[in-house]
Amino acid sequence: MKKITVKQVLSMSLVMVAIYFIVGMSEGEDTGLNSVGSVGDSYQANELEEGHVIYVAHDSGYVVKTVASIDSEVSEVESVFSALLVGSDRLPESTRGLIPAGAVLRSYHIEDDVLTLNVSESFSYYMPSDEEQLLSSLVWSMTELEQVERVYLQIEGEPVHNLNGSSDIGRGLTRSVGINLEMDTTFVQEAQMVMLYFLTSDSEGAMLVPVTRLVSPHVDVMEYAVSSLVRGPVGATYISVFNHRTTLIDSPHLENGILTLNFCSQLFYNQEQTQVSTQALRQLVMTMTEFDEVYEVSVIIEGSVRVFDEGGNPVVVPVGRDVILEQEFIERQ
Repeated sequence: MKKITVKQVLSMSLVMVAIYFIVGMSEGEDTGLNSVGSVGDSYQANELEEGHVIYVAHDSGYVVKTVASIDSEVSEVESVFSALLVGSDRLPESTRGLIPAGAVLRSYHIEDDVLTLNVSESFSYYMPSDEEQLLSSLVWSMTELEQVERVYLQIEGEPVHNLNGSSDIGRGLTRSVGINLEMDTTFVQEAQMVMLYFLTSDSEGAMLVPVTRLVSPHVDVMEYAVSSLVRGPVGATYISVFNHRTTLIDSPHLENGILTLNFCSQLFYNQEQTQVSTQALRQLVMTMTEFDEVYEVSVIIEGSVRVFDEGGNPVVVPVGRDVILEQEFIERQ
């Protein structure tokens, strides 16, 4: 299995510390950081009938977004927690939980959108190098639940301010800590946070890799998001399936929660120029619906609505993230 290098861990940890310092310096303080999309407390949770949306470690070395089956015999919080344990049998192949297998959720309570987890001491029995990914996995998975926006930790009933590493978690954690962090700006204190979705490099069954990127305060974040998917990763092992010559013909058009994207013909996937890549659509829908005001995405090419995905579905019909995640869950059963 590929491992993240020490240099990568240190780099991501520095970004995480910077974000946490800026966002969580004090409640209600205007720090200048502009949280875009779901990276923050305004996130709208996914609601799936058959599974939990969770974030777990992947063989690529990144945290990926996937769906785990529901344990209907316990509460949602307990079901998500157990899915994140090392050795969980409810996860897709090539993924693994990060919470030590012996960890026990003693109790929990939710009040005012804050989830407090009281865990056993064995929760802390993990490798320090796994801490950032473990916290990302736990916080992002729990905040998928509709009533949770912040997560506090207790160990054997006592509040936790610092775990095995250097992460100060005493104020609780939100999605503002990011996930698979990257930087594309030197203006950290004024940065915008953008969520992008790439794919693992598996030839079959590629999984979604969510990436939190800090970008310049001067860019149009929607156009930046699309161009970043087209450009693909730089120096990373995840991939993007877009033709690099693909461009938007018009600026993204948002109306009543539906975002319409008008691309040039390079988006076509087949020689007959009738289809676009289902994986590219998957990246687009997941990325663009991270913006709070976007619920569904519609795609046209050079003004034409007669465009289909690889399954023959017209892509002008607006699609939301729940459709993408439900389909992924069904395919992995």
